[in-house]
Amino acid sequence: MPLVYNERVMTSKRDVIERIGGLDRMREVLRDFYDQLFDDMLVGFFFQGRDKKKLIERQLQFTARAFGAEIVYEGKSMPDAHGPLPPILPGHFDRRHRLLEEALRRHALPEDAIEVWLAYDKSFRRAVLGAKAGLKKPA
Repeated sequence: MPLVYNERVMTSKRDVIERIGGLDRMREVLRDFYDQLFDDMLVGFFFQGRDKKKLIERQLQFTARAFGAEIVYEGKSMPDAHGPLPPILPGHFDRRHRLLEEALRRHALPEDAIEVWLAYDKSFRRAVLGAKAGLKKPA
């Protein structure tokens, strides 16, 4: 079923992998994205001492599975993956999200696929920030 975003029919999550050119293309985008994350002045410290290649593969598994690929996610749960890190603040999340958007656009992915991927990524904001950022439930 297609998603509706700003009154336009968008690619469904299941179509994203096909629209961007398959898992190899997704891995290429994620490699570029993680290169930026590791080097970024605002969020790079979260990745110091981490295995970039492993993180890319886990992100590929996590995202591709959500987009309908028959792939096994071998990573940790969201709390287990982010819990041991220094506090992740809203600005950190926003910077990471912006770097993802820039990577998606640098690779000239179809606009509808970009919008679906970014909406999916943004849906994890509360889970990633959790209580560490002192977020409260909306009134």
